[in-house]
Amino acid sequence: MKQSRMILCRSQSEALLLSRKLSACGIDARLARPPRSQKVRSCSWGLEIETQASDRAADCLADMPPDVWSWEDGG
Repeated sequence: MKQSRMILCRSQSEALLLSRKLSACGIDARLARPPRSQKVRSCSWGLEIETQASDRAADCLADMPPDVWSWEDGG
């Protein structure tokens, strides 16, 4: 199984924006709902990328505001 990382976003709109930005940098990202409790109703979305693309993704997203996205390790 490939190692992956999830980029967490505050909303689906922001996740789609980041997905387009990553795609322009040559990084494949899959839109996904992040792991969360059944009791939590949040609007957050995530982008799953391969771990080996993490550094390139961070460079690509460096100009985005820091409160728009964050990392979460995946399996």
